[in-house]
Amino acid sequence: MNLLENPGSSVKTMHLNGKVYVCCLIRKKYYILTKEELVRQQLISYLIKNRGYKVKEIYVEFKYYLQNMKKSIDIIVFKKTRPLILIECKASKISYKDFDQIMKYYLIFKSKYLVITNGMKNIVFGFQKNANDIEFFKKIPKNS
Repeated sequence: MNLLENPGSSVKTMHLNGKVYVCCLIRKKYYILTKEELVRQQLISYLIKNRGYKVKEIYVEFKYYLQNMKKSIDIIVFKKTRPLILIECKASKISYKDFDQIMKYYLIFKSKYLVITNGMKNIVFGFQKNANDIEFFKKIPKNS
C-alpha cells in the first residue's frame, strides 16, 4: 500500500495565493498541503475507498487530555464507541520515537490496531489477547 504513488487521484486540492491546499474529507476544510497532510489525506481516502470505513467512523486530529495537557492523534477510527485503529502519519522516515508515540496512545485508548505510515512505508500491528504478543499485518484490516 504505497499511498503516495498517485497523490492527485484521491485528494482535492486548490491553489490560493501561491500555496497549495488540500481538502480534508473528515474535517470539511482546506489545509496547507504539507507532506504529512498529504499522507493523512491519502490514508483517509484509502480507509474509505479500499477498506470500507465510513466517514463518520474516522476522526482526524482527535483531541484528548493527558495530565491536563491537550494532545491529539493524527487519525483514530472508532467502531461503535470503541477505538479500533490508531494512526500516526509521518512526513519522513519512521523511527523508534514514532513507536513510542503510538504506544502512548495505545495505553490510553487500547485500540485493536495501530498504524504508523509515511505514505511509502506502512507498519500495521496489533496485540494478541494476552497483550504480550504483537501481530503484524500487510494491510489495514477491512471494515467488517
